[in-house]
Amino acid sequence: MTQAGQPPTKNFETILAGAVPRRPARLATAVLLTMVDKIVGGELPPESSLPTESALCEVFGVSRTVIREALKLLEAKGLVRVRQGHGTTVCPSEQWDLLDPLVLDAAMRYAEKFEILDDVIDVRVALECQMTRRAAEMMTEAQLRELQDGLTALEKLLDQPDEYQEAEGQYHDLILRGSGNRLGRSIIRSIHPRARTNFRYRGAGVSANHLLMSHEGHAALYERLAARDPDGAAEVMREHILGSWLERKSGAAGQGL
Repeated sequence: MTQAGQPPTKNFETILAGAVPRRPARLATAVLLTMVDKIVGGELPPESSLPTESALCEVFGVSRTVIREALKLLEAKGLVRVRQGHGTTVCPSEQWDLLDPLVLDAAMRYAEKFEILDDVIDVRVALECQMTRRAAEMMTEAQLRELQDGLTALEKLLDQPDEYQEAEGQYHDLILRGSGNRLGRSIIRSIHPRARTNFRYRGAGVSANHLLMSHEGHAALYERLAARDPDGAAEVMREHILGSWLERKSGAAGQGL
């Protein structure tokens, strides 16, 4: 039953009709994947109440134990709140844990505009610029040689866009590692690879000019880091990330993505 003051939930059976995925080894995972999809996708809106545990058991064809495990996982991701005697309520998006891979994937998948991807770029700029500044001071000579080797490897891939984009992620990671900031590196390694799977983030395709511009940025990064120029390296990283994103974003918007 819907609690007072809460908007009514759509017919749950209708929402989930044909949507329950094939069951993995852990049945709670099947429930979790579907619920994340329906909440982030907006079919189960904020402040709406989920059906009772017994109703969920019937919809998914699983035990009460499985449903309770799935609800605990959803609560840990900030998607629902479970209150004894009051049922389970969908949380507003401000409470979602966007560092959680499942939540971030769904948020990017259902985004109708570029806001969540702009947020990813903002996080990258804030963290990577600061970490690049630190790397200019902290990278060892061995790490700089490794970065130079990475730049040489990138140059050989300029005629292979897909392979280049894969290798440039590793190049950036060398800089992040050189900063010594393990937490910052973990955050970037968590959000950036997932963003790169999004068709809006990738843009409408990588042109030869875009690839060359990107490579010039990578070369400039190495030069500033090798020169031990913290401010210069940070500025190059900022221009590199923002310039690349604005071009991809413009291309994606032009293609109606």
